[in-house]
Amino acid sequence: MKKKEAIAIVFDDHLLFADSFSALIERLEIFRSVHTLCEEQELTQFLMKHSGVPVYLFLDYYLKNQNALPLINVARRLNKRITVIIVSSVASPTAITNILSYSPNGLISKSSGFDAVLECLTIIGRGEQYISPEVAEINTNSNLKSVMPFSAREMEILQYFASGLSIAQTAERTYLSKHTIVAHRRNMMAKVNVNSITALLSYARKHELI
Repeated sequence: MKKKEAIAIVFDDHLLFADSFSALIERLEIFRSVHTLCEEQELTQFLMKHSGVPVYLFLDYYLKNQNALPLINVARRLNKRITVIIVSSVASPTAITNILSYSPNGLISKSSGFDAVLECLTIIGRGEQYISPEVAEINTNSNLKSVMPFSAREMEILQYFASGLSIAQTAERTYLSKHTIVAHRRNMMAKVNVNSITALLSYARKHELI
């Protein structure tokens, strides 16, 4: 990463953490600018405005009323030069497996020291994925990789259903046809042997997928 070329965004609905983390990122003096955002609309508008600029998105997993994983796909569609780093207190093996299915460039535990951020940026700069030791230990000791039933795309659609979006609204958000959304819904229900969207969402909540 060239000094002063990339822009950093800290997206977290806990403003005290977001402002503090942004201040630490600014001290690195490797980003052209650092921005703190907490609303999805702000993020999408910013990424559309800076679609040709390399952006490092530091994204919390736990957001109000949802997790942030659908935002990864949104961000990648809006900015082809984006680097996504999840910064979270997540400790659930299921949630970690879910996060990694989206192939973020980095996954940093909030229990890590700031050295983890420096190490993360260095490793990402080499074209490799970074996972902090705290998260890697949980992931290594879990056998959930073999039982994750849904793909990253299916998880994105499931998140929109959980947020109350209709098939038409989900199709618009994901740039897919309504028929494709219906097919994904049908496939997800078949995978976990349920017969309704209500039962599908109940399964997902029970297994900490949403």
